[in-house]
Amino acid sequence: MRNDWPTARRSASPSSEHRALLVEGSARFPANAMNATLLISATPTAWPDSVTVNWRRLSHGLWRVPEGDIHAAYSAESFPRIAVFSHEGRLFTNCGVHFCGAVHAEADCYALIPGGEYRGPEQRQYTYEGREAAYRGEVFRLGPKVVFKTSDPTVEEWRRLLRVHYADGGMFAARCTYLEFLGQRFAPNSENEESARQKEFAECALRGMPQTQAEMCRLLENEADYENAAMRPKQSDLAL
Repeated sequence: MRNDWPTARRSASPSSEHRALLVEGSARFPANAMNATLLISATPTAWPDSVTVNWRRLSHGLWRVPEGDIHAAYSAESFPRIAVFSHEGRLFTNCGVHFCGAVHAEADCYALIPGGEYRGPEQRQYTYEGREAAYRGEVFRLGPKVVFKTSDPTVEEWRRLLRVHYADGGMFAARCTYLEFLGQRFAPNSENEESARQKEFAECALRGMPQTQAEMCRLLENEADYENAAMRPKQSDLAL
């Protein structure tokens, strides 16, 4: 059984037609992002083939999780104007995102290198490496591709995701109870997913769970209200 979640898929090659859309840096990126310390030379041994990052950074904004900074830096459709994100002091742009299920994803990313410091190959077909890109009025060359991969959510994060998938899954989760959804329409692909599902089964047996998507939506909204109330300062605290 496959997890055919409704997902976003964004991918493009440099040979595809690009629309001249102005895409500035992500709002999550600091105003001083172009500090020289964030830009490095393209020494071949310095570039890993892949990097694993927190799954929220590649979130596409669905399932009640805000869009992540790496996903927000998707720039294939606006290239050569790009958006950027920062990772370990380096600036990257995202030129293709591939989802596998509702959460796990990989992004094809390229570091920004000042033109005068670039020592890599010249631009060629089917890759962004070596191509010129514009960010905040400056022109850079793109380094080798580095694939950014999502980590697996924790068990508790998966438990919430399962509830959100049921509540917001549309026809995918329609006409079944949450218990039926867990047993018949969800096939875990990791140990954390399976552990989360087993804990949800236990929760259903212990105190019961919503029987409809509408009821699950209300449960999630009530949990959100409770969490927000817990974070608000008490009146006595404000008086101090």
